[in-house]
Amino acid sequence: MRRIVSPLLIALALCACASSTAPSATARSVRDGDPATLNRECKLLGTVSGRSLFGGGSDEAKVQNAMNDAREKAAAMGATHIIFMTTDTSGMLTAGHASAHAYRCDAK
Repeated sequence: MRRIVSPLLIALALCACASSTAPSATARSVRDGDPATLNRECKLLGTVSGRSLFGGGSDEAKVQNAMNDAREKAAAMGATHIIFMTTDTSGMLTAGHASAHAYRCDAK
């Protein structure tokens, strides 16, 4: 059992040392939007959620990584804009969580 647990703990420790996860170029193109404008002029593609266990130790970094994860998922859906509904840290490992609506806005 120790042979399994020790490498697992080492791997988790190395992951915890990682800083933030930078979003891809596609995810960076998904912009924050104004709810009043997007709800009228754009198509709602769906709800996305992001999660992050690691982020340099701070709650702020974990939330930012969760937001990046949600942006990645929105980009994969073809979204051009995103509106974050909730962001927080919770749970036993104080994981970062983010929930957002993903929208596609056609160029005018």
